[in-house]
Amino acid sequence: MDVMDELIVQEYFRLSKRISELKRHFSELRWEFYQQSMTTHLEYSSLGVVSCGFRPDKEIVNLYDRMALVERRIERNSFRNKHFNTYLDSLPADELKRLKSRYTGLKRGYVSMELLQKVATEIQEIETAICFREQLEPEPEQVTLSGDVLNDVTMMTEVFAL
Repeated sequence: MDVMDELIVQEYFRLSKRISELKRHFSELRWEFYQQSMTTHLEYSSLGVVSCGFRPDKEIVNLYDRMALVERRIERNSFRNKHFNTYLDSLPADELKRLKSRYTGLKRGYVSMELLQKVATEIQEIETAICFREQLEPEPEQVTLSGDVLNDVTMMTEVFAL
């Protein structure tokens, strides 16, 4: 398991905090929009002194685009959080305790590579599900052949879902 996988697992343990931050940002977007001046003002440019005005037709569309983007991020992270917590609930209590002690707060505790690999695989499954929900092409799986023909054929049938 490399450093990137470690960071991704760590981010998955922080998803509920991230969702709260996004919800706060969502409410701030609207508040900030209505705090700006919507009156006309004078600007000096190469044309001289020109009257510039607030364009509500353009600015409202920009506001709603930004709000929709944040809303989609909240939905995706909620989906991640829901399925990751469901997976964590299926783990034995001692493994869950070790994972939480390592990735939330204390950064202590031994977690076996096998358990980390299972968590990383589950996260990859969640990310693939999100790609299918968003109608995106998921990243191709890395396949390494072992040299054993029977094992390699079994692995290839799993990858191609045959």
